[in-house]
Amino acid sequence: MKPLFRKLLLCAALSACAALSLHAQAQQQRAQRPDPTASMLEVIDRIYNYLDGCTPTTLVDGDGKAIRDLKKIDERSSFQRGDFGINTYEWGVTYSGMFLASEVTGNPKYSKYAYDRMKALGEVYPYVKKYYDETGYQMRLGAMEKPKWLDDCGSMAAAMIKATLANPQDSRAFRALLDNWIEFVMYEEYRLGDGILARNRPTTNSVWLDDMYMGITPIAYRGRLSQVERGDLTQKFYNEAINQVLLFKKYLWVPEMNLFRHGWIEGMSEHPNYHWARCNGWAVLTMCDVLDVVPPSTQGWNEVKDLLVSLLRGIAAYQSPEGTWHQLINNTESYLETSASAMFVYGYAHAINKGWIDRTAYQDIARSGWNGVAKQVNEKGQVENTCVGTGLGWTNTFYMSRPVNVFAAHGYGPVLLAAAELVKMLKTPAQPQPGQFATDSRGMMAPLRQEGKPTVYLAGDSTCKNGSGRGDNGQWGWGSFFAEYLDGLTVENDAVGGLSSRTFYNGTQWPLIRDHVQKGDVVLIQFGHNDMSPLGTGRARGSLSGTDDQPQTVVMERNGSHQDVYSYGHYIRMMVRQAKMRGALPIVVSPTPQNNWSGERKINRFDQTFNAWCRQVAQEEGVPFIDFNDICAAEYERIGRTTAQKEYFADSVHTREQGARLYCQVLAKALKDQNTVLAKYVK
Repeated sequence: MKPLFRKLLLCAALSACAALSLHAQAQQQRAQRPDPTASMLEVIDRIYNYLDGCTPTTLVDGDGKAIRDLKKIDERSSFQRGDFGINTYEWGVTYSGMFLASEVTGNPKYSKYAYDRMKALGEVYPYVKKYYDETGYQMRLGAMEKPKWLDDCGSMAAAMIKATLANPQDSRAFRALLDNWIEFVMYEEYRLGDGILARNRPTTNSVWLDDMYMGITPIAYRGRLSQVERGDLTQKFYNEAINQVLLFKKYLWVPEMNLFRHGWIEGMSEHPNYHWARCNGWAVLTMCDVLDVVPPSTQGWNEVKDLLVSLLRGIAAYQSPEGTWHQLINNTESYLETSASAMFVYGYAHAINKGWIDRTAYQDIARSGWNGVAKQVNEKGQVENTCVGTGLGWTNTFYMSRPVNVFAAHGYGPVLLAAAELVKMLKTPAQPQPGQFATDSRGMMAPLRQEGKPTVYLAGDSTCKNGSGRGDNGQWGWGSFFAEYLDGLTVENDAVGGLSSRTFYNGTQWPLIRDHVQKGDVVLIQFGHNDMSPLGTGRARGSLSGTDDQPQTVVMERNGSHQDVYSYGHYIRMMVRQAKMRGALPIVVSPTPQNNWSGERKINRFDQTFNAWCRQVAQEEGVPFIDFNDICAAEYERIGRTTAQKEYFADSVHTREQGARLYCQVLAKALKDQNTVLAKYVK
């Protein structure tokens, strides 16, 4: 071998070895890279360990002795003194933070912390009520039965509803207390003439921004609870929640600042114009909760979302170099305050996770904010630099001189919320995934597309997308998992719980699909469960039976207006035709089965109604039809009633994850067996 060639060969070998070494080093560095969620998880646990040891649930008498017999409760009875009370508005937020921490980490100890204390309150309540009713004495625990204002019950009611939605069985222990409190929030709290929640302190007819969270959040969640338990009162609560947000906007929003002022006083020509950080934090938490639980089809929902985005944009401009925000947001001479900063961090992370704001623009604000907040949690698990309780003030000095204290309970819940929501954000891929929205050439929101492949749109109700589509209350729609059963397709789940073919078509959801479908896209259309509702009363979402195109004029109970209502088949037909006009390929799917059995081995079907009407429309319009109702019913019959009701159904209609995935398997197989346009993409 020639010397020159030998040298070249040796150099090549050395280069290869060096490249391999660099590759190995890179792999090792990636393996050693710290988990970005570690600090959040550690802070959550540190706070939990501290709070679990300093918030006892023992009931004591006036001398501090434990009460073993609850019949001995009197006006001096109270819960054993700890670092914090377990029945305050601040602790309502803490319980919500614990629930979110359990959801994100999968560790039940955090939610158990909240349930244990709520159960303790629930067990005491009947005896408090009895003693109060019999004696009329002012009791230390009197606010449980006779709250004076929203601070006594609003935040706690919201947390209890979240607990009830997540675990109806365990919530029975405190349901009577919850019902008493929500009755006060909805019907007994003081209001101004236009209905806005108000106070008579510090002066008559005062509006406080704090009351957004204390009042609106429980009202919104009461709507979700009604939807799950009854369905007939849902829209009343949803509409009230949206209306209240917009009323607070009317009184307290300062558009040139993109911030809220703290308060408004009737009779004043110039209202106190102070942008207190924590009150703006209450607004952030409130609007996040409202947007989470109120259906986007509700009138005013988009205005609330735009208001939240504007507020987050305004807050961002005042973030300090430390990552946190000042007590008065726009006054850098005021101190940096922890509770509000944590609320803001939660708001940015949550809005990113929901797709309401641009991730690239705001994720660093959230992470920087967290870095500042995390430094305020000491080794013991106490949250430092949190402002104590604060009323309306008339000067900068009032807000700037408010003391801070680790025993200001306002800081703990927001820090838990911020940490847990950031874990969600950091575990979500930085780039939008199939089914998420991006801005199209017209500036509108449109789903991201896989080049050369169709986008699949899902039009349906809560059996397709339950709540937010993330397993709310342990209930899942099949649309949340359907993309996993197709090879490389974008699945855009535009289903909305509570809608019928009529309300989906007449509302904002069908136009959203109609205006974005492109040639070759596929639209799966599935309705039925809510079409059995009343035509003009209650939620007024029912459709006429059959497939006829002749309307019936109905008087709407809520406002006395007249509305033409068509048949179920008509609304399905209109969606099919409009999709076809744009080159899309609609597939009509009959509704999922109800948990309605005749004996152990026969589940009832919609053979004479929705199944037949879907089949007829599909045949007349020349599009595929999947008799989902019949195929899935047959699967349940094979599984058996006992197993199906225990492991697949969550209630009379909705499914657990196992049931939703069963639907996906059945639907994917049917699409393949019928050789539809999606057949080649079925895994």
